[in-house]
Amino acid sequence: MKLAGSPLKIEFLRKKLKLVRDTMEAQGVDMWITFTREGNEDPLVQDLRFSDLTWRSAAIIERTGTKTAIVGSLEEETVRQQKFYDEIVGYGSEGAAPKLNEFVRRRKPKKIAVNTSYDEGAADGLTSGMERYLKAALKDYSKRLVSGEDLAIALRARLIPAEVELVKKSIAECEKVYDAVEAAIKPGKRDKDVHMFAHKLLTERKLDSAWAYDRCPSVVVGNAPMAHVGYYGTKIKDGDFVKLDFGVKYDGYCSDIQRNYFVGSGRVPKGVQQMFKVARDANDAALAILKPGVPGYKVDQAGRALIVKRRYPEYKHALGHVLGRSTHEIGPLLGPRWPNRYGKQGEKTVQRDMVFTIEPSVTSKLGTCNLEQDVLVTSNGYQELSKPQEEIIQLG
Repeated sequence: MKLAGSPLKIEFLRKKLKLVRDTMEAQGVDMWITFTREGNEDPLVQDLRFSDLTWRSAAIIERTGTKTAIVGSLEEETVRQQKFYDEIVGYGSEGAAPKLNEFVRRRKPKKIAVNTSYDEGAADGLTSGMERYLKAALKDYSKRLVSGEDLAIALRARLIPAEVELVKKSIAECEKVYDAVEAAIKPGKRDKDVHMFAHKLLTERKLDSAWAYDRCPSVVVGNAPMAHVGYYGTKIKDGDFVKLDFGVKYDGYCSDIQRNYFVGSGRVPKGVQQMFKVARDANDAALAILKPGVPGYKVDQAGRALIVKRRYPEYKHALGHVLGRSTHEIGPLLGPRWPNRYGKQGEKTVQRDMVFTIEPSVTSKLGTCNLEQDVLVTSNGYQELSKPQEEIIQLG
């Protein structure tokens, strides 16, 4: 999924720089260089008020808090008008390299963070060509380059209180749409009808979908396979198990919730009830150990082990992810140790002020049940932001 299409609010950005500087201090990083150019912009430049620049441009944040921009001469005023950088250095026909070299040599940094990452796409914005240029410009200092992955995580994934309030509002709007969309889930309707009805509700409420419009919501009827799709074209009939995966974007911040339904006036089948109960227990098992300092894979393991112990198949995805201005936000993954799929994302530890989804899957011949909820990590545990689904919603 793409990062948010609008930049971080400037008042939020100024406050969040403290989180970045704290991370630099903890890791011994002296400066962070975001090096970009037109045609293939670094994903973080919008947040750093450094987008839509033509020539090679460097946004530099030092551990002291000083912010410097090195840009082509015709764009000095462009960056100055952003009112974010303390110093703006322009260059002409000589190119960016001399100014970069001079700046770094004056500061004598021991560690220079740049946007390279094996696992996190949003922290991997330094292209191979720009990296070659930067290393040539910095000469001996190029040996001091390290990944700025954790700085990007601090900027994007740790939320200040004002951001958490916007996530809460997004969740509240999502839950209102969920309540209203139940009117479309009935025998004779197709999954596409439910999908389109949700879009109608989004339009009426002037909301955006939290992820790709054609896949949000995802409506899965019966034992149709769970996937990142909007619908399959399946007709809903009496006795079907139906699952929705849906989120909205409110003022730039996302929600991501799943709900589960049984369609029919008769008794909910025992198999559906059991599947739901195991999903609820798996969510609760994961939440029981969610707190700062815990590696993400251990949270996943708590839910995964319970599901397997109850004789259901192991789910083929992570238990949860960071939620913020993007649905799949950069940050620790509540996922298994599958290096070929997730690298070391699950090794990263949960941090305070991050919002996570909790969504292990329980699958049977009746379908797949996910009780996805959104929670905020606090100093010693978590706070529920969305209302957890405690029982099957029976419709019709």
